[in-house]
Amino acid sequence: MESISTTINNLSNYKIFLIALIGSFILYGNTLHNNYTLDDAIVITKNEFTKQGFKGLSKILTTDSFTGFFGKEKKLVAGGRYRPLSVASFAMEYQFFGENPFISHLLNLIFYALIVFLIFWVITSLLSQTLLLHQKIISLSAALLFMLHPVHTEVVANIKGRDELFSVLFSLLTFWAILKHLQKPHWIWLPASIIFLFMAAMSKENSLAFVFIIPLALYFFASVPIKKIASTTILLLVPALIFIIIRQKVLGGFTAPIADELMNNPFLDASTSQKLATVFYTWIIYFKLLFFPHPLTFDYYPYHIALVGFNNGIVVLMLVLLILLAVIAFNGLKNKTIYSFSIIAFAASFLMVSNLFFPVGTFMNERFVFMPSLYWSFAISALLISIFQKSNTYKFVKPLIWAISLYLLLFFTYKTIARNQAWKDDLTLFTTDVKTSVNGAKSNCSAGGKLWEYGKTLKDTAEQKVQFNLSEIYLRKAVQIHPTYSDAWLLLGNVLFDNKQNIEESVQCYVKVIQWNPNNENAWQNMDIVLQNSSNKELQLNYYLKANTINQSRYLMNYRLGVLYGRYFGDLNKSIQYLSQATKLDPTKAEAFKDLGTAFGISGNTKEAYTAFRKAVAIDPDDVQTLTNLVFASQQLGLAAEAQEYLKKVEMIKK
Repeated sequence: MESISTTINNLSNYKIFLIALIGSFILYGNTLHNNYTLDDAIVITKNEFTKQGFKGLSKILTTDSFTGFFGKEKKLVAGGRYRPLSVASFAMEYQFFGENPFISHLLNLIFYALIVFLIFWVITSLLSQTLLLHQKIISLSAALLFMLHPVHTEVVANIKGRDELFSVLFSLLTFWAILKHLQKPHWIWLPASIIFLFMAAMSKENSLAFVFIIPLALYFFASVPIKKIASTTILLLVPALIFIIIRQKVLGGFTAPIADELMNNPFLDASTSQKLATVFYTWIIYFKLLFFPHPLTFDYYPYHIALVGFNNGIVVLMLVLLILLAVIAFNGLKNKTIYSFSIIAFAASFLMVSNLFFPVGTFMNERFVFMPSLYWSFAISALLISIFQKSNTYKFVKPLIWAISLYLLLFFTYKTIARNQAWKDDLTLFTTDVKTSVNGAKSNCSAGGKLWEYGKTLKDTAEQKVQFNLSEIYLRKAVQIHPTYSDAWLLLGNVLFDNKQNIEESVQCYVKVIQWNPNNENAWQNMDIVLQNSSNKELQLNYYLKANTINQSRYLMNYRLGVLYGRYFGDLNKSIQYLSQATKLDPTKAEAFKDLGTAFGISGNTKEAYTAFRKAVAIDPDDVQTLTNLVFASQQLGLAAEAQEYLKKVEMIKK
């Protein structure tokens, strides 16, 4: 231990940073050629503000982080999302490089290496006054353990995870500036700490936990008077309050009506008891992933994790574990132990994303433990080194510690590198994780949708059939898990039509969607496209009528019904009724006025036919058929001169 400690003590900060950088490249170098995946579309590829480059920065800073994607304010989860700094960085990248995932992945990797180095520097600085012997070996071990952990792959390998990276990076820089000021006061360090914490909060809200964690760390490890710790806390409250005020102005606060859709509120169908028990159940999964990060998945939505009650043995185990951790934390307060600090700091950074106090939109996510795992790494490193120091007393201890260290090094390294491959692109990620989250509606829907898209690109009809069939299996599983899942029903309708030309079943899927969401434009559009491919006019009439009862104010439904009744069912009264309604709903469509004129003409109402044809010609002056109809209508009304003018226009167009 002494020789190892001496070697590490002789390493300069420059060499430590190189270790962090090289280690990060070894672990995440295979992400550099990965594409955009998952939520990257929301913040990059389909975000209109991001794609405006510098011009979009003002909108990014003054709106919900999802507005650039949806085109309007859309708070899918409680309180909305205001995390503009990472999105702003994507806009700046877009300004210089366009859509270039390589650059984004490279920057994520570099930011990760900086975090690893800062973990080493901050812990070393904290322990230098209280643990002179082995502070660097604990610091380096904690930094490397954090670097190796596979649970971080969602943050580093997914470009969108930069909000988490920035949150931790700028929080640690805040810590760094505070410690630099305590070591050697200078006017720049306190303003720097304010700026860094503000940037951290602008990256993600859970950075505000450092307003508590930094003073806590000073109390535990630094020889700092209580008054100075109190003044530091007040200082850190400044950027926190500024951020809260800005967020309040942009979004209207931290709270908002809880979503009434299962995929944005997994506890929608849960009782209060089930919700609380399931929250504790997810905590034991987080705990397990910290020690054994397998399997990993992007989908912890309903019902990859099932709702449970307090009679569940795992929930009881978690409650016992919580009591044990609380006792360790409390008992370590007096002696200011690393374990006590780590438990309290872990809780402070985790509770905000734990679902305990307010919903976060999913049961859990691996990225939520990114910041808390810093304190886990600190505690585990200290524990292993402490036990190793006692190896002279117990001979079996040293081999055990080396075995654990080898496990952490080899398994964590292998798992991280292997997991990065799943983040290659959406098709790879979704079809990989659906095998883990077999009961996750989101992964089944995502895999089904992406396989349908992939199948459409194939020229080999046999292979295309294979992909379409697999897509249908996943999508049917998704709607079985979540029977009112609009996205899955919409995709299932697409697959049924493209794969089997099953028009009626396809349309039934779209009807379900518009019943739940009458404003879903894709469902209305796809239903019309599929129905127009049918030669069965009765089927068309039946579903257009059903759709029209859901929403009678849609132009296309009224127009289709007007044409069907007039052209195929000989009911001119209903034809005129629906076509008249269509012209009122959208007076810019020449086709509706033209068909309305024809219906009036056939029914013998020449005057109304003439009026409708005139309106059609005003919109489309070069339609020969409408002009010809106007010639006959004018003649029947005794408007010979007008009829002659229309006839001349017909002849000129035909020339």
